[in-house]
Amino acid sequence: MSERRLWTPKSESARPWPSLSERAYHGLAGDIVRAIEPHTEADPAALLFTLYAGAGAMIGRAPHVLAGGVEHGARIWVLIVGKTAGGMKGTSAGEIRRVLVAAGAEMFGSEKIVNGLSSAEGLINCVRDGVGSDPDEKGFDEGVPDKRLLVIESEFASVLAQGKREGNTLLPVLRQAWDGGTLQTLTVNKRIATDPHIVVVGHITPAELRVKLSESERAGGTANRFLPVLSKRSKLLPDGGGLPEVELKAMGANLAEVMEAARGIARMERTPAARDYWHELYPRLAADHAGDGPVAQVIARAPAQMLRLSVTAALLDGSSVIDLPHLEAAEAMWSYAEDSAWYLFGGSTGNPDLDRLKAFVDHAGDDGASRKSINWDCFGKHRTAAQIDALVTELLALGGYEEYSMPTGGRPVTRVRRTKRKQAY
Repeated sequence: MSERRLWTPKSESARPWPSLSERAYHGLAGDIVRAIEPHTEADPAALLFTLYAGAGAMIGRAPHVLAGGVEHGARIWVLIVGKTAGGMKGTSAGEIRRVLVAAGAEMFGSEKIVNGLSSAEGLINCVRDGVGSDPDEKGFDEGVPDKRLLVIESEFASVLAQGKREGNTLLPVLRQAWDGGTLQTLTVNKRIATDPHIVVVGHITPAELRVKLSESERAGGTANRFLPVLSKRSKLLPDGGGLPEVELKAMGANLAEVMEAARGIARMERTPAARDYWHELYPRLAADHAGDGPVAQVIARAPAQMLRLSVTAALLDGSSVIDLPHLEAAEAMWSYAEDSAWYLFGGSTGNPDLDRLKAFVDHAGDDGASRKSINWDCFGKHRTAAQIDALVTELLALGGYEEYSMPTGGRPVTRVRRTKRKQAY
């Protein structure tokens, strides 16, 4: 007897794949991505966003704009979303890591680029304050003076899973880290990290993101602190590509120069042209144009994300002020992230189980799906009969679905299917 396998939904979207405007490639960051792009199968969008995040981590928290009493600096969190085989998520991270190392391995250090997020205590430990002043005292800890940290998490689905475990405070502490406030644990071995500058780049598949990211995490603000960036293979390079070492060293030197200058900048202002354009953009960014569903929850921090992108665009252009091209580059990048959110969540009901059932019934065609097949094939017998009944009731309430009786040799079987559309003649 063959083993019954759980049905796997296809996660294609009715939305078109987003396109990254040429304006996003302004300045040195764009030059670096354009130089790498012919030599890699990675998506240029994934390269650019990862470069912004990584360079921002190395720059630190000093340069910023002030908005509503909150400092927004070069602290950009990115979630690269791509399929397991063709998303090229790890490839994009590897290419940018080579550039970052070439730009200052000795001043940033390999210990400042980490992975393996599993607990709030572990994260805080990487940027912890010192304890005591005498090395001979019991409990003395010199701490970590350099509060910069770049986390590249190739299995971000596991981070979301850890956050759901009872007693695990990782996700709330991550939210605090994005905000830039002091981090601390209330455990027996109390740890504190004052004014950390933590940047996270996560990798996840579309299916994992839809399943693992619960409504509470979207509403609670975990999702909207990340910029979702769709990624796919850009080309086929049978021989593997590879940026020449001389070019790598040259772009690393250029990047190191602008980052060194950026670390000496504090509060930043906009030029008159940028200020006027920001006044035009702000009403759209602040508008509640995505309703109150999953997309709205993911893009809820549009103004703050735009501020951080524009700060980083200026710094990577060697500027201490935000000019119009920097704001336009930030707008182009934000548009890509927003379009990625619509692509990923535009067809979602906000309930992962209901989304799965909806896709399963759609896939079943005109014959529809029985309660037994829904329980066994769609949910792997991991839902009770009452839960299945409730989900079917919710599906029928959406409209466009119906229950009907299918004749058999014995008792008729009740099935659920998408309502047949009447043909027009």
